[in-house]
Amino acid sequence: MRLSLRPLLLLLLVSTKTTAASRCIRKERNVLFDLKATLKDPQGLLSSWRGLNCCSWYGVTCNNKTGHIIKLDLHNPNFSREYSLTGDISSSLVHLTHLMYLDLSRNDFGGGSIPEFIGSLKNLRHLDLHGANFGRKIPPQLGNLSKLNYLDISVPNGSFTSRSSVDNLFWLSRLSSLAYLGMYWWNLSAATDWLESLNMLASLQELHLADTSLPPTNLNSLSQSNFTVLDKIDLSSNNFSSTFPYWVTSIQTVSEIKLAYCGLHGPIPKAVGNLTALTDLLLYKNSLEGAIPESIGRLCNLQIISLSDNNPVGDIDNLGKAMAGCMKKLITIDFGRNDLSGSLSGWLGSFSRLLSIDLSYNSLTGPVPSNISQLVRLNEVDISYNLLQGILSEEHLANLSKLSSLVLSSNSLRISVGANWVPPFQLYELKLHSCPLESQFPQWLRMQTRMETIDLHNTRTIGPLPDWLGTSLVSLSSLDLSNNLLTGKLPASVVHMKSLRFLRLDSNQLEGQIPDMPRSTDVLDLSNNSFSGPLPHILGNDLRFAFLSNNHLNGSIPSYLCDMAWLSVIYLSHNSLSGKLPNCWKQSSRLVRLDFSNNNLEGEIPPSFGSLTSLLSLHLNKNRLSGLLPTSLRSCNQLRLLDLGENLFNGSIPEWIGTSLKLLEMLRLRSNQFSGNIPVGLSQLQELQVLDLANNKLSGPLPRSIGNFIGMASKKPEPIIPLMVFTFGSYGVVYYNESLYIATKGEERIYSRILYLMKSIDLSDNELMGEIPLEIGALLQLKNLNLSRNRLSGHIPGTVSRMGSLESLDLSWNQLSGVIPQSMASLHLLSHLNVSYNNLSGKVPPGSQLQTLGDQDPYIYAGNNYLCSPLVPDNCSEQKGNPVDHEEHTDGHDVVLYAFSGVGFGIGLAAVWWLLIFSKAVSMRYFQFVDSVGEKICDWMILQKIKANVKLMGRNQNLEPR
Repeated sequence: MRLSLRPLLLLLLVSTKTTAASRCIRKERNVLFDLKATLKDPQGLLSSWRGLNCCSWYGVTCNNKTGHIIKLDLHNPNFSREYSLTGDISSSLVHLTHLMYLDLSRNDFGGGSIPEFIGSLKNLRHLDLHGANFGRKIPPQLGNLSKLNYLDISVPNGSFTSRSSVDNLFWLSRLSSLAYLGMYWWNLSAATDWLESLNMLASLQELHLADTSLPPTNLNSLSQSNFTVLDKIDLSSNNFSSTFPYWVTSIQTVSEIKLAYCGLHGPIPKAVGNLTALTDLLLYKNSLEGAIPESIGRLCNLQIISLSDNNPVGDIDNLGKAMAGCMKKLITIDFGRNDLSGSLSGWLGSFSRLLSIDLSYNSLTGPVPSNISQLVRLNEVDISYNLLQGILSEEHLANLSKLSSLVLSSNSLRISVGANWVPPFQLYELKLHSCPLESQFPQWLRMQTRMETIDLHNTRTIGPLPDWLGTSLVSLSSLDLSNNLLTGKLPASVVHMKSLRFLRLDSNQLEGQIPDMPRSTDVLDLSNNSFSGPLPHILGNDLRFAFLSNNHLNGSIPSYLCDMAWLSVIYLSHNSLSGKLPNCWKQSSRLVRLDFSNNNLEGEIPPSFGSLTSLLSLHLNKNRLSGLLPTSLRSCNQLRLLDLGENLFNGSIPEWIGTSLKLLEMLRLRSNQFSGNIPVGLSQLQELQVLDLANNKLSGPLPRSIGNFIGMASKKPEPIIPLMVFTFGSYGVVYYNESLYIATKGEERIYSRILYLMKSIDLSDNELMGEIPLEIGALLQLKNLNLSRNRLSGHIPGTVSRMGSLESLDLSWNQLSGVIPQSMASLHLLSHLNVSYNNLSGKVPPGSQLQTLGDQDPYIYAGNNYLCSPLVPDNCSEQKGNPVDHEEHTDGHDVVLYAFSGVGFGIGLAAVWWLLIFSKAVSMRYFQFVDSVGEKICDWMILQKIKANVKLMGRNQNLEPR
C-alpha cells in the first residue's frame, strides 16, 4: 500500500509546483491591472483580466518555470478602428523586466509618441506597434533594445504627417541583432544617415521602409556593404534620384526587391542575373533606361517581374526568348508603358503558369500568336496601345477559362467570333476601344454575368442597342460606347443597372427621349446625339457630371438639378431648352462648371445663382436672357470664365465685376445692349486674358488703365482654368476642356485645348470715342486687338509696336488720323490687319509685314484718301496734306515756331521761317518730323512708367498667397 502511494505523492508534488509556477507574479499582475486601467477597451478584449492567475488572461503568456510574463499580445484582431484599444500605455509596463514579446499593433493611440520607457525593456526580442497610430518623434531610446530582432513601428496607411518623424536613425545602428525592420509611412526626410545606420545591421533579413520620404541619396555611396543576409528589400515610393544600387546584386540570399517609385535612373545592371534566389523584382515607375538585360533569363525562381513606366528600349523578342529558357515559375510579366518593340510570336506561349501579362503602351507589332491559348491559367491580359494587327479569333481564346480581364484597346486588332459563340470565361473587364469591330453590339456579352467594365468606344459598332442591356449586365459599373454608329433608342431597361456609375454614349446617332437613369450614376455623357423631348424624371441621385449638349432636347430646365448635392458639372448647351432659369441653386455648393448656352432660355439671371460659390465657369451665351446683371453674382468669386454674350442684357457693365470677380480670366459680354462707359474697375482683373465687349452700346473713352491687365502682359506657363480630368478607378476617364468663341482674324473661332494661350481684347461695334491710350502698348502678350467700328480719333500710338505677340489688329471704321507708325513694321507675327475707313495719311511703312499684308489684301487700307497704299498708287511726295492732320496740329506748330523764333538765330532762322510760310510741302514735312520725334519721346517716357507699374503689380501678385 505504501509503495503504491509514492508515485501518487510524487505526482501531486510536481503538479503543485507546476501550478504554483504557472500563476503570475503578484507584482507583474499589478502591472497588468495598471495597464488595463489606462486603456479603453470597446471590444472587451481585456474582459478576462480578473482573478489571480494572470497567465491565463487573454494575450498574456508566462514562462512555465519562472512564472514571469514573457509575452503580451494585445493586437487588434479586427481591422476596424471602432474595436481598437485606445487611451494611454501605463508606465508600469517597465516592471515587466522579463518581457520578450510585445504586440500592440492595429490599435489607436491617437497619434501620441511611442513611450520612451519601452526602451527600458532590455529583454525585448519582438516589438510590433504597426498601425497603432503612434506619431510625433520616434524615441531614440528604442536603440537600447540590443536583443531586439523584430521591430515594426509602421504608422497606419494614409496617416502620414510631418509630425510623425525622426531627427536621425543612428539609434538603429545599436540594434545589432535586428533581423526585421518595418517603418512604413514615417517621415524620415531628416534622417540623412539612414543608409549608413542600416549598414551596421549585419543580421538584417527584411527591410521595409516604403513611403517614408527618405532624403535623396546615392544608393551606391557605401564603401562596403554589410547586407549579406538580406532576404526582402522594400524601399519603394522614396525619391533617391540615384542609379540602381549595385550592392544589391551581391546579396545571394535576396528574394524580393521592391524599388518602385524611387527616382532610379541609368541602366539595369546585368549582374541582376546573378540573384538566383530572386522571386519578386519590382522596379516600376522609375526612369531606368537602356535595354533590359537578357541576363534576367537566368532567374529561374522569378515569379513576378514589373518594369513598367520606365524608359527601356529594345526588341522584346530576344528578351522573351531568354526569359522562356528557365523562368517556368513566372506568374506576372509587367513591361507596360515603356518603349519596347518587336512581336509576341515565338515566346509568349512558353510561360504555362502565367496569371497576368501587361505589355501596354509600347510599340509592339505583328499578330497575337495563337499559342496564347496554352496559357490556361491566364487571368489578366493587357496589350493595349501598341501597333498589333491581325485577327483575334475563337482559337486564341478557346482555352482561357480563367480569363477575367481582356484589354486590347488602341490596336488594329479585329475581334472575330461567331454570332453564336459561347466564351469559356467570365470577364469583369473588357476594353476594346479603337479596335475595329465593324459589327453590332456583341451578343456574347449577354452571358457575362460578372461584367463590371465595358469599353467599346470608337470601335465602329453599328445598329441598335439590345433590349437585354439593362437586364443581363446588371453588375456593370462602367459602359463606354461613345463615338460609334449606334442608332435607335436607348433601352428603358438601363434604369435597372443598379451598379452603373459611368455611362458614355456620346457621339452616336441615338434618338428618342432619354429614359430614366440609374440612381447610382456618377458620370452621364449623352452629348452629340439626336435625343429629343424633355429631360427625364431621374438623372441619378449621386450624379456628378452630366454632359447632354448637342441634342434636340426641349422643355424647361428641371428644378431637380438644384437638389443634386454632388453635381459638379452640368452641360446642356446646343439644345432647344426654353423657359426661365430655375431659381433654386442654394444647395448646389459643389457645382464648378455650368453651361446652358445656345438654347432659347429667357428672363433674368435668378438671384440664387449667387449661391454657386464654387463655380469656375458659367456659360449662358446665345440665349434670350435679359435685364440687369444681378448683384448676387459678385458672390461667385471663384469664377474664371464668364460668358454672357449674345443675349439681351442691358444697363451698364457693373463695377463689381472688377472688384469681386478678381480671378476672372475670360470675360465675354458681346452682342448685348450694355451702355455707358467701360468701368475703370475692370483693370483690377489682373488675371484677365480675354475681354470681349463687342457689339454693345458702350460709349466714352477707352480707359487708360487698359494697360493694367497683367494677364495680357505676361506669359503663363500652364492653364489657370485647368483641363478637368476625372478618373473613376478602372471605370473610365472624363476630360473636360473649357471652350470659348473668340472673334479674331476676321472670323469667329472656338478655342478649347489652347484657350489658355489666347489673349484678346475685342471692343468693336460700340460708340467709343477719344484716342487710343498709349498704355495699351503694355499688353506685350496680346494676340488679338479689335477696336473697329467705333468713333476713335487721334493717331495710332507708336506703343502698339511693343505688342510683339500681336497676330490680328483691326482698327477699321474709326476716325484715326496721322501716319501709320514706322515702328509697327516690327510686328512680325501680324497676319491680319485692317485699318480701312479712317483718315490715315502718309506712306505704309515700306519693306515690312505691313506692306506684305497690303499686297495680299489691298483693301485693308481702303477708305484712307491720304494714305499711300496699293489702292492709291499716286506718288506720296506729291499728295496734298491731310486737312484733318492740319487742323489738329496747326496751333501746336505755331507755338513751336514762336518758341524757336524767340531764341534769335538771326538770318538763318529767318530763312527757315520763309520756307515754312511760303512752301506748304516743306511745312508739312517739317511739322510731321517734329511731331514724330515729339511723340516718340513722349511714348518712350510713358512706356517706361507702364513697365515699372506692370513689374510692380507682378511682384505684388507673386507675393500674394494663392
